Amino acid sequence: MGRLVGRVAIVTGAARGIGRAIAEAYAAEGARTVLVDLDGAGARTVAATLADSVGVEGDVGDEARVAAIVAEVLRDMGRLDIVVNNAAIQVEARLMDHSVDDFHRIVRTNLLGTFLCSRAALPTMVAQGSGVIVNLSSILGLAGDALLPVYSMTKAGILGLTRSTAAAYAPYGVRCVAICPGDVDTELNQVYFASQPDPAGFRARIEHEYPMRRIATPGEIARTAVFLASDDASFINGSHLLVDGGLMARPFDLYADPS
Repeated sequence: MGRLVGRVAIVTGAARGIGRAIAEAYAAEGARTVLVDLDGAGARTVAATLADSVGVEGDVGDEARVAAIVAEVLRDMGRLDIVVNNAAIQVEARLMDHSVDDFHRIVRTNLLGTFLCSRAALPTMVAQGSGVIVNLSSILGLAGDALLPVYSMTKAGILGLTRSTAAAYAPYGVRCVAICPGDVDTELNQVYFASQPDPAGFRARIEHEYPMRRIATPGEIARTAVFLASDDASFINGSHLLVDGGLMARPFDLYADPS
């Protein structure tokens, strides 16, 4: 029997990449899964391949739309057990080259979206006496990147929100946890690699930075999200889990590759 049977989950940014992999993993574990994405057609296409799943169009930075999605889930499914705040965008630029518009767009999706989806779900979870919020942060919530200062800021903010949410709602049976992935082999990263003068060489350079000499698959992040949402993680709360292949375990690589 799946670990999430009988539970209802909302996964944001679920039309592709990590969000899609999480939605697929949740459905495989028995959850009734609602896939939310700005690309509503993409979300519906993925949902059509999964058991007991629906796809909806939604902007996580739109307060009214987030409230409406949660209300629709409660009307149609009767409960809400898991929210995965995965939707995110990034814009590459050094800090003094970022526009105020960049700042607002990134914060609106990454940080405000996480806040709005969590806030909308909490009354139901508190009333049920159970629920799990899984926030997607990043290794860049713990370290900086010269070209992703605003993105890094939002991912650090998500960790603060995770801890505060857990502290406030643990007495009501609600857990809030975060995942901090390193590089993941998603469409977004593939486009990034392809934008470089030597895509294969650039990818190899990135992979060499990881002690495991590779980046993660979306499925590896998804399996972590299943674990954290399940009863197997019932005493994990207010903390983050690094899924980075050991990248953050050392500051730099001084030694020859043993292979």
